[in-house]
Amino acid sequence: MSVAVEEPTATDEVRACVRAVPDGYLMTTLDVHLPDDAEPDRCGADPHTHPEHVVLWPEQGSTTVEVDGLSWRLSLGQGLWLPSGTVHAALRSPGSPANCTHVLPEAWSAWSGSAGAPATGRGPRPVAVNLALRELLLHLAEQDMPREQRLRAQRVCFELLAEEGEHALRLPVPRDPRILAVARAILADPADDRSIEDWAWRTSMSARTIARAFRSDTGMTFTQWRTCARMSAAVELLGSGATVGQVAHRVGYSTVSAFTAAFRRTVGSPPHHYLRSGAPRPR
Repeated sequence: MSVAVEEPTATDEVRACVRAVPDGYLMTTLDVHLPDDAEPDRCGADPHTHPEHVVLWPEQGSTTVEVDGLSWRLSLGQGLWLPSGTVHAALRSPGSPANCTHVLPEAWSAWSGSAGAPATGRGPRPVAVNLALRELLLHLAEQDMPREQRLRAQRVCFELLAEEGEHALRLPVPRDPRILAVARAILADPADDRSIEDWAWRTSMSARTIARAFRSDTGMTFTQWRTCARMSAAVELLGSGATVGQVAHRVGYSTVSAFTAAFRRTVGSPPHHYLRSGAPRPR
């Protein structure tokens, strides 16, 4: 399957979202919008900020969050905490709903100070969005209830959000919007085997320009970066229960042996070890 490359936008403007948390409450959860449906308070694929702290998490499938030059691939059970004002973009497909939980900064500061919870920090922080938290957040988003009952439930969410996540996968992404479009296409379809020359023809750039951009922006060659993108997708697929053979095919390898060798070089352990021991971080 080939993926069309999105045309780069003519502006690098950052959208400042309006406050989403209603007066008198601690938090709220809204869905992440597709690129063509952005609203003033909603998370989407364009670079933007929120006045609240936010947690991005997939409801089904996976979602990708781009922040500070890194692409974070999140799968079910994983979330990413972003302090207020963090510039980011959230990308999802129509079949993979994702959500953005907005947390009032002053409410979190007051609660975390009394509970000894982690500080917000200055950058992204993986958090665990376990089944209990996910269902509670969705229940709060979908059901009417008395104010005091809602506040009590929101405080329970605060306690659950304090749990650190360990398995979010990070991948540096190019900053040049033309090259970023190539990177996003590969992330969307890791099995895409087009060469750097093919991408040069597709984007009306020289292969040397693309190679330079990947090296300068990510610290990797185009081929190295694509391998890391494939292994990032492979970790997610293995964790979802796919077999090693199925994963190898879906991320662009014709043989299990070639996939296993690449996985071991990139992740640091073979695929079956990952399935036994949980997700080690890529090195």
